[in-house]
Amino acid sequence: MWHEQDIPDGLRAELLDGELVMQANPGIVHDLPARSLVRHTPEPFEAWSERGILVADDYRPRADAVIIRAEDRPAPDFAEADLPPQIVLAVVETVSTTRTAIKRDWEDKRERYAEAGIPVYLIVDPNDATWHILQLDGRHYVETAKGIFGQEIPLPEPMGFTVRTAGWHPYGGTGGTGGTSA
Repeated sequence: MWHEQDIPDGLRAELLDGELVMQANPGIVHDLPARSLVRHTPEPFEAWSERGILVADDYRPRADAVIIRAEDRPAPDFAEADLPPQIVLAVVETVSTTRTAIKRDWEDKRERYAEAGIPVYLIVDPNDATWHILQLDGRHYVETAKGIFGQEIPLPEPMGFTVRTAGWHPYGGTGGTGGTSA
């Protein structure tokens, strides 16, 4: 199984279309959105960073964050390392800077998360300091809201809470509207 592979320090791995994809651990700017979600998601929901999702046997992306209902959290003895997509209310990907990573988050994962039936896909893009909410409409996502860092993100129902982005920053800049804490 791919989880049992020895992954070199400083790298993270995802199984995408049957390929083990390794990339450098992201930097602080990339990690701020997931950290914010983990720290500030209200009950009865939970946000988890760096969670694998069992989209298909050959497709197990490691999302930057996922939001689930606390009551749906798998039991401690749950044998599978990755979450079933049926319990994921929202998946969050923070776009990296490489052309391959940008395509992966904006196109490939968008298509696969939609096929898995995940209701909300939040794309955070520090390349241009924007966020985008995509909601499932049939088998495809439709963008229903977008904004810039500094504007709150109104997550749709059943979540129905807002996410502060004031401390988020674009790559290579200071961006946002103030503060550096997540």
